[in-house]
Amino acid sequence: MNYYEILGISQEATPEVINAKHKSLAKMYHPDINSSKEAHEKMALFNEANDVLSDTVKREKYDDELRQNQQQQRQNHEIKNTQAVKANRSRSIADVQERAEKAELLRKKTETRLKTVAAAKKQRMAQAQQKAEEETQKRRRAKAEIERLHVINGLSDIVMDDTVKRQKNIHVDEERHHATKVLLSMVKKDDKHLRRMAEEAERKQRIEDILTLVKEYNEKKEWI
Repeated sequence: MNYYEILGISQEATPEVINAKHKSLAKMYHPDINSSKEAHEKMALFNEANDVLSDTVKREKYDDELRQNQQQQRQNHEIKNTQAVKANRSRSIADVQERAEKAELLRKKTETRLKTVAAAKKQRMAQAQQKAEEETQKRRRAKAEIERLHVINGLSDIVMDDTVKRQKNIHVDEERHHATKVLLSMVKKDDKHLRRMAEEAERKQRIEDILTLVKEYNEKKEWI
């Protein structure tokens, strides 16, 4: 309890100032003037403060105690301030650590999300590439099938043409054979040398030789 603050004076106030201040307050809060409970309580404090501060011995003792209390209060205040600073510093460090942890968590989440997006993109690209390769393979197979069919058709044409040619050749060979038979029957009794030539032509299946023999035979008949 600070009597100086109760009376509203400074610690350097003289006894005259203290007495005057006490009288001034008594005029407002004395029970004969103010009968309220609050006024009675305040007047009791004013009297107590005046009783201590008006006495030189009591005042000196009180001032010593007040200085010790004030010093203790300052020390306590400094301790509280120091503790508050430490607490604020601790909170600041905790806040910094918390922000750092949140930032690290956010970084990891972002990194994970980016990896997920990159993996999805890579998968889409792989799927697109696979699809493109499949389309390329399909086009190649289709092209190969067309070429195969073209070759088969070409071979079929060749085979058919060759078959026709073979049939024609067979027909020609038959005609040759028949012509040779006819020629042999014609020259069988007329000329042995001509007959041997006809047999040789028949063996070689050479229509030109047969025709030559026929021509020679006809010329020989006309000459005879």
